[in-house]
Amino acid sequence: MSLIEDHFKLHRPPFPQTADGAALLQQPSQKDALERLRFAIDRSGIALLTAESGCGKTTVLGALARDLDPVKQQLVYGSLSSLGPYSLLTSLASKLGMRARRTKGETAHELLAHLRASARRAVVVIDEAHLLPDDSLEDLRMLTGDSLEHSSPFALILAGQPLLRERLADPQHYALSQRLTVRARLRPLTDSEAALFLDKHLRACGTTRTLFEPDAVTLLFQHSRGVPRLLQGLALNALLAAASGAKKTVDADAVQQALLDQEAN
Repeated sequence: MSLIEDHFKLHRPPFPQTADGAALLQQPSQKDALERLRFAIDRSGIALLTAESGCGKTTVLGALARDLDPVKQQLVYGSLSSLGPYSLLTSLASKLGMRARRTKGETAHELLAHLRASARRAVVVIDEAHLLPDDSLEDLRMLTGDSLEHSSPFALILAGQPLLRERLADPQHYALSQRLTVRARLRPLTDSEAALFLDKHLRACGTTRTLFEPDAVTLLFQHSRGVPRLLQGLALNALLAAASGAKKTVDADAVQQALLDQEAN
């Protein structure tokens, strides 16, 4: 048991990299994003999900993946988003258990035939899509609209940082932008949400009381700008500073010590 868990009587480490449902704060922008993504999946459409790094994009995609029906739907997730068109198609084919053909066109044809013949509807998630080359973005668009007689054989989710939204506003991606079924955007926490975020995480670890004093929460919010990943990293260091100082709660001084420790490292 670590110093933090022992001192604050927690039954597990706080702020893990991957938190379970009991520790997650369902903020409005995350709920809205999930509803929009589900809407696009139901219609085999294209969804755009953007968020500043650390604002919960992975959390939303993880919740979406858990919601999929494995009998009817198949998740195809890729994050190697700097791949060129042929390599991207090859990677998608491999994830579906297929072997790539000699050319991009042959691989695309086989990929689409496989998707149309499958009993399960594919949900293709391209993470870090702001890094995709222009040609790869265009090929993804054409894959979703390959037939005049049939709807797309898969739902596509493009997830990335705000740069992705800016790129799709460029004239060369106008056709793809027009085909977007939904657009979803995650935002940083507000000051009140930050307090709830911290409290929910710690209560999921076993505490029955509020460990962060109001002034401490204010400082944490100011220095993290409400970005959840930054907030929980700083909060963890503040807990350590408070435990080292034998404090029963985390006060503003403990947060200041955590900030000094971060700067020193």
